[in-house]
Amino acid sequence: MCGIAAIYNKKQQKPFLKDLIIRMISCLTHRGPDGSGIYIADNIALGQRRLSIIDLAGGNQPMITDRYVIIYNGEIFNYIELREELKQNEDIHFNTTCDTEVVIRAFEVYGLDALAKFNGQFALVLWDKKEKKLIIARDRYGVRPLYILHHNNSYYFASELKAFDTIEGYERRFDTENLFEHALMWNTLDDATVYEKIRSLPSGTCEIYQEGRCIKKIRYYEIGESLPSQTTDFKTALDEFTSLLNDAVKLRLRSDVPVATYLSGGIDSSVITYLTSLHNKETFKTFSVSFEDKDFDESAFQQEMVKRLNSDHFELLINYSMIDENFLEAVYHLERPVFRTAPVPLFLLSKMVHDEGIKVVLTGEGADEVLFGYDSFKEVKLLDFWAKHPESAIRPLLLKKLYPHLQHYKDPRQFGLIRLYYEGFLNDYNNELVGLNIRIYNNKALSNFFNKDLHIFYSKEKILEKTKKILPSNFDNWTLLQKNQFLEFKTLLSGYLLSSQGDRMSMAHSVEGRYPFLDHRLIEKLFYYPDNFKLRIFSQKYLLGKAFQQVIPESIINRPKRPYMAPDLKSFFSKGKLTEHAAYFLSDNLLDQYGIFDKKIVSMLIKKFERKMPDEIGYRDNMALTFVLSCQMANYWARNPKKNCLALKQLKIYEE
Repeated sequence: MCGIAAIYNKKQQKPFLKDLIIRMISCLTHRGPDGSGIYIADNIALGQRRLSIIDLAGGNQPMITDRYVIIYNGEIFNYIELREELKQNEDIHFNTTCDTEVVIRAFEVYGLDALAKFNGQFALVLWDKKEKKLIIARDRYGVRPLYILHHNNSYYFASELKAFDTIEGYERRFDTENLFEHALMWNTLDDATVYEKIRSLPSGTCEIYQEGRCIKKIRYYEIGESLPSQTTDFKTALDEFTSLLNDAVKLRLRSDVPVATYLSGGIDSSVITYLTSLHNKETFKTFSVSFEDKDFDESAFQQEMVKRLNSDHFELLINYSMIDENFLEAVYHLERPVFRTAPVPLFLLSKMVHDEGIKVVLTGEGADEVLFGYDSFKEVKLLDFWAKHPESAIRPLLLKKLYPHLQHYKDPRQFGLIRLYYEGFLNDYNNELVGLNIRIYNNKALSNFFNKDLHIFYSKEKILEKTKKILPSNFDNWTLLQKNQFLEFKTLLSGYLLSSQGDRMSMAHSVEGRYPFLDHRLIEKLFYYPDNFKLRIFSQKYLLGKAFQQVIPESIINRPKRPYMAPDLKSFFSKGKLTEHAAYFLSDNLLDQYGIFDKKIVSMLIKKFERKMPDEIGYRDNMALTFVLSCQMANYWARNPKKNCLALKQLKIYEE
């Protein structure tokens, strides 16, 4: 695991490139504290910060062969098998045992077809010295980040946006249209980001640069474009799924350093931790977050798994002030607005993991997308069932079972309002947005918070048109739930969760997260399993529960699904007033200075909670304040980049 950066300019000379690439990677030391290296030639500069996990002595980068130079962030988990396959070619010889060399040798043999052979999570930059051609690529599901800035006739590439802040004459600024799109869907579509001039390389994509420009974009992978599985027997599906998930875990335990797991108390992380135990002869470490606020605490379920597996367990207890005091630093690493404080406990947990000498953790991320675990799947299924007989008095009663953990869904006094709310979607769920219709509807109120001078307006038609452009040609052939799954992958997972709760929070403290549920072999099988294997009536992740019901405590298997969350508004108010941190960033002065939000509307929201903090805080109020506050903080870091980037030690320089 690493932090990478690159510069490509047909006319730039080596001295300029050298100074700038050193500055760029100096901002990424947290991603790779174990070493650094740069490669410089006319028109090209590559830089890397290394987190040593495989072949600790021999895996330094940039790695150079006769034809290629590579910088690479991530892991190829099937590198051992690929290595043996490549060794069948008599012209291929290996000098190391690391996966980086397997990647570069695979390009020598297979060219761009090598990308389809990788089972991993990666972002890479490959310089073809022979053809003077630059290739960039990202893994199938966008686990590892790679950003692109085109500025003053140069192309800049980096694992994190803060590397671009070192470029003289460039300042990160919000693209307010994209910022509102992010507010609606919790992500921007396709390759857009919330910042002007900066793109994100889409998942499953590579781009080729030559003669000073991008000459080709290739989508080498798309979910749902593999050959459909013929598995229709549930017992066969159970066996296939269990075997594939077990192998995904086994592959992701490949490491020359110890590997731990995160244990949240839910079924996803419990299963991953159980499977990890099958491949560990010795006691391994597990890590959990618990909360002083019992509405968020899941430690009882975590302890059940710890007792069953007898792991060496570490628990981090989180209170309101810890979230408040660390939110700004978390946003520094997030580099984008968020809608919940959930990243902060994971930011602090990764520090604990690092302090315990662990560099790699396995987590349950991705299970909700793969196995229909999100509430959006239940909502779409219910609407589709209800819409067949909209006059029915019985079918709407299923609304009471949508959210077992939310008390107001059980309150008969509120049922009429809940029914009226969902009734509004009976004719607005079976389109290109599927479950996103509800998310967008809930979030569109954020348009009221934007500065009126920005002319930010909600347009359903505009969002629909942009969404249609990212849909694959066979989209119309899928079931409604498959369509929703695709969109959850493209929005919530790749651009938000894998950043806010995955890569960025763990790598902030030099910890690599690995995600067995995102093994492409598993996803390609599960995508074409019958929908009711994954969502049986309202029983989410049904296949997962049945596969592991004999080894995971019944209390965890059968507990109602609840999303991982942390206290939001309650963390930013103390004794009826905003905390010092929140008050500074939500002050009239700073709101005026940044010009993104309407200070009167923000003030109205703040006063609402200064009067009284209710026991039950609405979703929209939580989201609105957290979104505005994190926008202000992200804007602050873009305008005031850290000047104390760590000095590079043992920098290796390769010049040609």
